[in-house]
Amino acid sequence: MASTALKNQHLISKIESSSGSDKVELIIDYVSKNFHYKTKDAIKYAEKGRALLSSVPNSDQSARLLSYFSRAYISYGDLAQAHVLALEAQGYAKRSGIKENELRVQLVLADIAIRQRKYDLANARLIDIIEQATNDKYERFLANAKRLLGRLYSKTQDYEAALGSYLQSLSLYRKLNKPVYIASSHQSLASIYRKMNLYEKVLFHQNRAIQISLTLDNPNQQAVFYSNMGTYLDEVGKFDRAIEMHLKSLSIKSQLGYKMGMIHSLNRLGSVYREAGDYENSEDVLKQAIALKAEVNRPDPNISTFLDLGRLYIETGQLVMAEDYLNKSIPLYHGSPWEDRLAEIHQALGQLYLKQNEPEKAIDAYMVAIKIAREHQRDALLMDCQLEVADIFKAQGEFQQALSYMQAYLALQNSWNEKNSQYRISALAIEFGVDEKEREIASLVQQNRIKDLEIDKQSVQQVMILIAMLFIFSFLSFTYFWRNKSKQLSVEQAALRQVSKVKDRLKHALWGSGDELWDWDLDTGLIVRDNRMHNLCLPCEQIGSDLNALESSVHPDDYADLHARFHCHLAGDSEFYEVSYRVKTKGGGWMWVLDRGKVTERSADGTPLRVSGTIKDISNIKASELALAELNATLEKRVEERTVSLKQSRDELAQILDELTSTQANLVEAQKMASLGRLVAGVSHELNTPLGTTVTASSILLKELYEFKAKLENSKLTLSDTNAFLEVSLSSIELIDSNTERAAQLIKRFKQASAQEYVGNETTIDLKASIEGITAFHGKGSGVVVEIDCPKNLQIQCDSQALAKILEDLYLNASLHGFEGNAGHILITVKLKDGHVNMLFADDGRGIKEQAVAHMFEPFYTTARHQGKVGLGLYMVFNLVTYVLQGCIRYLPGTHKGACFEITFPAVQQRT
Repeated sequence: MASTALKNQHLISKIESSSGSDKVELIIDYVSKNFHYKTKDAIKYAEKGRALLSSVPNSDQSARLLSYFSRAYISYGDLAQAHVLALEAQGYAKRSGIKENELRVQLVLADIAIRQRKYDLANARLIDIIEQATNDKYERFLANAKRLLGRLYSKTQDYEAALGSYLQSLSLYRKLNKPVYIASSHQSLASIYRKMNLYEKVLFHQNRAIQISLTLDNPNQQAVFYSNMGTYLDEVGKFDRAIEMHLKSLSIKSQLGYKMGMIHSLNRLGSVYREAGDYENSEDVLKQAIALKAEVNRPDPNISTFLDLGRLYIETGQLVMAEDYLNKSIPLYHGSPWEDRLAEIHQALGQLYLKQNEPEKAIDAYMVAIKIAREHQRDALLMDCQLEVADIFKAQGEFQQALSYMQAYLALQNSWNEKNSQYRISALAIEFGVDEKEREIASLVQQNRIKDLEIDKQSVQQVMILIAMLFIFSFLSFTYFWRNKSKQLSVEQAALRQVSKVKDRLKHALWGSGDELWDWDLDTGLIVRDNRMHNLCLPCEQIGSDLNALESSVHPDDYADLHARFHCHLAGDSEFYEVSYRVKTKGGGWMWVLDRGKVTERSADGTPLRVSGTIKDISNIKASELALAELNATLEKRVEERTVSLKQSRDELAQILDELTSTQANLVEAQKMASLGRLVAGVSHELNTPLGTTVTASSILLKELYEFKAKLENSKLTLSDTNAFLEVSLSSIELIDSNTERAAQLIKRFKQASAQEYVGNETTIDLKASIEGITAFHGKGSGVVVEIDCPKNLQIQCDSQALAKILEDLYLNASLHGFEGNAGHILITVKLKDGHVNMLFADDGRGIKEQAVAHMFEPFYTTARHQGKVGLGLYMVFNLVTYVLQGCIRYLPGTHKGACFEITFPAVQQRT
């Protein structure tokens, strides 16, 4: 830390003692290193550099200075000013003709777009950066773009894609040998694994980031890494270690004078002290945070102090102060990037009202918390709120409401567990894919080195062949033998490493799921258990070949069911067996488990030789089921008690039924309006981005025009002002033109999607010739092979233009989504049956994900929105088939390797 401070002081001294372009260069160096941690100083020196450049223009220096100047305003929290500076930097970068400057400012603009939640714009910019950096071999900018793309995917909750981008950026930084960025990549990986709820990987990568940072002279990075490690340790319940990490971070930030970071660490310390029960220290550090905020007096992203104080005073019984701080925290979060934390505030208010014996107000607060948590997909918080609301209703005797929220809690918990399991599997697959790609690259590099060595060896042979033929022959023979031996050893070592990695992943997967894996060799009678539940009295190792060895450990009421299902499976009556039963624990109690297994090896005559499976602890689920059963029994009793009163209300219900019947027509109309609302929402969503960009560009242009007019009228207009105005005007007009054109194209495309706007033209056509003509036109030079199985001379009467449009859209859908622009195979099968044409359109691409099947024919639904797709292709196909060809279309999952659509329509169209 002392070294860093001395370096900064030395750099400031050099700035003060220099002049001209050298001084500007030193200022650029200072701003690039300090824009985040010493933001105000960086802004001050950037203004000085800008003033110098106005007298001695230099496009290269202006582009670089303004890029880092923009980053300083990003750290300060003023995104509007940051965007203005970035656009100005973009103009200088283009004039400088230096590719690095253009890529640098593009990264800044993409970062601003992400922070402004303009995700489509950010995605387009990053894709453009990646293409340029890949083509021009700018690997440093490619790595930065991949890392920023990971943050974009994280914001849009596409965590698998974010993980892949972060792993790719880590690989590139390793190749470039950039330790600082390698450490930051591990930090990014820790953050994405945290969102995937894989905390063993979170702690591994965060610890790796800290270890790397300790080898570097970079206390700024160490302070951030210690703070994040403290947060992660807090979330897994290791409060003492979390406090230690936050104290280390706070100490470094104090020595650096990084006050904004100190506020963040004080907030986190106050929260951890509260969770650990140390209320005195918690209140002390939170009050320090408030005092430091007043001293800093700038846009403050660390706004959790009042929330943490409110929670603290709830736990200490100071309810009036708690309510005051919680209400103060609400406006701070509105409109902030952390708006989802409003759910935590309302949850805390609900807990406070419960302590004040105001259950109605508590329920209202919880309802707000549940709504916000559901909107922002805060599943863990949503489950906590649902469980707490169920307890409130149960305490008030409203058992039906309690049952409803308990069922919602259990459903969300099952979904949560399935999602976490899927994340664990996806993470393993993505890591394996990235590792495999790195190994392929390393193999190619090694092959190139070997080829270079072989060329060098041939040159030496040509020189020495006349004087050392026998020696060279012996040397080459030995080299050949040694190389083959080395390759063999390398392959064996790689195989062993791969096996070790697979074992480690299986071990981590079992640990994460909490399941016990067992493998029973029926021939030897030996059973092996991995991730064993040590509190269960299940036999291990040698248990024989009969299930009777488990009888003493299984509850007598459950053993018969286990025995029957196990032996039915051994007899081949089922693909696997699944049974829940109670197992004796070492404490003398019983634990409910779910046992799933199947025969994994049989002899030639079908005799089972090996059985494998898993055992899962389902005690909590069974307890919930028993609680629900008890609640149901109570509800049934209450229903019986109220039967008499319900009979007395029969006449009233009859009157209500008449009223409901009269409102049924109104509900039908409401459904129509809801459908119209969804359609309008789709159109609005697609038009929002181009129209919003057009409005923004128009506002900027109008502002610049007024400023230009004022300077002109006051005779203060300079050449640089004129050039800047022209640059902003051209940029704004280009944005307005391109986005207006995009909006027009969207409206035209949507209009084409309406069957009512379609002008029909029924003609008699040769169906096979028409299909061949359409596919040949679109498949020219694409590498897509189309096979057509259709009877010759099949004459039908239909709208040929509609049929051509249907085949065109299905072909483009297969090429873009199924083959992703690569080669592929399409099979079109046509049959005529009972006066109707039956057409199957199938491809061997990647297929359609199960969750997308239910929405594929809806307007504006697409899985490739990040590529600029609108989602009207299959919607148009559906309309044309249904309303123009008077037929039907459906998707057939699992029929072919890729996607398969079945279209049926009459061979002779009836004019409508």
